[in-house]
Amino acid sequence: MFRLILLCTHHGQHASLGARLMVALTAGLIAVHATALPDDTTTQADLPADRVTQTLRTAREQVLARIARLEEPAERAGAWGGLGMLYHAQNRLGEAAESYRRALAETETIHWHYLLAVVLTDQGHVDGAAAGFRRALELAEGRHMLASYRLGLALLADGQYAAAATALRVALAEAPEAPAVLTALGDAELGAGNLDAARAVLEQAAGLAPAAGRIAYKLALVYRQLGDIARAEDWLERRNDLAPAIDDPLLLEVVALNLSPKFFMEAGTRAWQRGEHDEAVAAWRRAAQLAPGDAEVGLMLAHGLGTLGRWDEADAEIHRVLSLHPTSARGWYLLAWNARDTNHDAAQEAVERALQLAEDEAARALSAALRMRQGRFRVAADDYQVLVDRKPENAYYRYWLAMAYLGATSCEAARPVMAEALRLQPNWGQAHIALTRADALCGDRDVRQAAVGKARRLVDLADGGDTRVTLAFALLATGRIDDARAIIATHRGNHDAAMLDGAITEHGHAAIDRLDRPFAEQSPWWLPAELSPGHGQRPFD
Repeated sequence: MFRLILLCTHHGQHASLGARLMVALTAGLIAVHATALPDDTTTQADLPADRVTQTLRTAREQVLARIARLEEPAERAGAWGGLGMLYHAQNRLGEAAESYRRALAETETIHWHYLLAVVLTDQGHVDGAAAGFRRALELAEGRHMLASYRLGLALLADGQYAAAATALRVALAEAPEAPAVLTALGDAELGAGNLDAARAVLEQAAGLAPAAGRIAYKLALVYRQLGDIARAEDWLERRNDLAPAIDDPLLLEVVALNLSPKFFMEAGTRAWQRGEHDEAVAAWRRAAQLAPGDAEVGLMLAHGLGTLGRWDEADAEIHRVLSLHPTSARGWYLLAWNARDTNHDAAQEAVERALQLAEDEAARALSAALRMRQGRFRVAADDYQVLVDRKPENAYYRYWLAMAYLGATSCEAARPVMAEALRLQPNWGQAHIALTRADALCGDRDVRQAAVGKARRLVDLADGGDTRVTLAFALLATGRIDDARAIIATHRGNHDAAMLDGAITEHGHAAIDRLDRPFAEQSPWWLPAELSPGHGQRPFD
């Protein structure tokens, strides 16, 4: 595996010249093909195979024409090698191998030997691959870590464990803290039956790349063979599909020439899942360059940019997509999501446009959240009712339907809905607080008295400002004004405590009956998760 970083790197003059030639050439060819895409194309799974074939045919014709004008063998080698990289990037291995051999016939270099050997490895020609890596090492006077590493992998695949271990130790001497090299050496030692040596290098690799669960799986196999079942089970619990990566600048140049938007979309998704967000955005940007008319690709790029806080870039990409696809409901939703904290009116307008185009759960939830923030509680309740009807077992939607009722001063309507939310999610402390306050606000005498007991239990479970103010609310509802005041006095910075204090000052014992809501107008309790910093549902997650 090599790390996907879509930056043009320089790994030797000939390789870079060839790569730069192909980047410039394919960029022009892709632009021509992109202009032929229909304007109403919302999703292109990938460039059609015949279009890729035509692009490669045109590239070959242009390279042949260029080679005919070149006098220096090194320049002709660079042109042939660059064409080989283009074929290689599309997994056209036969054409890639032919082009690399033509490059070597012009000028023998480390880079074309290395890439030809990589292709031969992928084709299963171990002997030819090993010879190519060894020749690259000869030209590099033995100092080419990646050639040593890939020679070891080729020999390992062929079952030549001792020879593989020798090559991998040479690579390790140049990169002693490379988890991928250590992991391969562990495979070689395991294959040779050297269990203690395999355990040692694999544990070193795991320490350097703890998130790479494939190393954990290999260690589980080693410990099982050593008879330590407990340690084997421990490592087995840490396994996942993530392998340790290795930086390979030359193969990165090959990857950058791939013509498949789908390839870069999937690569971006894998990088995002690994936590490599900048790499993911780079991959999605490349996909968008290859398929500028694909709404799904552009919006995934915008999502990544927005999640990283690069709002201006995200908005620019969304507007570009919407200029091509003005009926993209997802585009309007994502525009609303990005604007939800910075431009409230624009966010509301965009989410309404999204819902006009297509009924969507995420857009409906965002619309409801925006209306809660605006204090438009009755309209928000309509939105949440739609969501509850769609997902009756969703406690979150029921909770916010009840909160919308409370905001609209429909306390009696809110209480059974909140109780249902708690039936679905019994340990939800936030819902217990809201229901206890609603009981205190509009329950009868017995319900209000019971609310005091509930509030005390909440304080016992989680002693804090919200639970203590809830107790003050219940005490006030049962006429215990002095006890309520004593609590309020210690929570002056709490919006809800300030609301109670003002009501008591103005109305005395009648304060509870003069309140129409259990939370202050400025209280953060009215803000759903979609509008709370660091919380909520990210688009497309």
